[in-house]
Amino acid sequence: MNSNDSLHSALLAGLEPLSRRRFLTTGIRATAAVGAFVALPAQALAAGETAPGGLPSGIKNLSLLEYRVFDKLRIVMLPTEKFELPSSQEIPVMQNVDVWVGKLNQRTRTLLMLGSQTIEYGSLYRFSRFSQMSDAKAARHVNNWQTGNVLQRGVMSSLKMLLTLGYWQDVRTWPALQYDGPVTEKWGIRRLGNAPMPR
Repeated sequence: MNSNDSLHSALLAGLEPLSRRRFLTTGIRATAAVGAFVALPAQALAAGETAPGGLPSGIKNLSLLEYRVFDKLRIVMLPTEKFELPSSQEIPVMQNVDVWVGKLNQRTRTLLMLGSQTIEYGSLYRFSRFSQMSDAKAARHVNNWQTGNVLQRGVMSSLKMLLTLGYWQDVRTWPALQYDGPVTEKWGIRRLGNAPMPR
């Protein structure tokens, strides 16, 4: 066994305790840190943006940055007029997303914040923040992230899930899916709560 083999095995031994989840979490944190470092000049120029007055009334859990990212995603990912669906402005999508975010535990909440920062500032190499892009450019950016590396796909999937939950949970969107509500209510099925499974 030569010195190259021993070095190779020593490197692999150091990676053994690294799980997939820890790898993804570490990757998101590292990407967010790099994005935050790159964004420092932009944040310095936009120091007044963190003021709570920039948020619409009724938004309690989303930060201003997260609100702007989700609002741009709402415009890009919910082209309701194209498919003759109820407008995403008529449906309180952002308020619904805000409620869902309020239910997240602290760790998940931190990862959501890092993911939002990553997508917002990850395009600064093009001298443009995500929320400031034109709709066409933002749509291309979203598509690139949805087909990008595992970290980009993970961030985009999480944000997309919250956004679609915020839209489709509204009763006014159900007719487009030919969904007439939960069968438990329609058929008068009694809710059992957390009852054990029958044996």
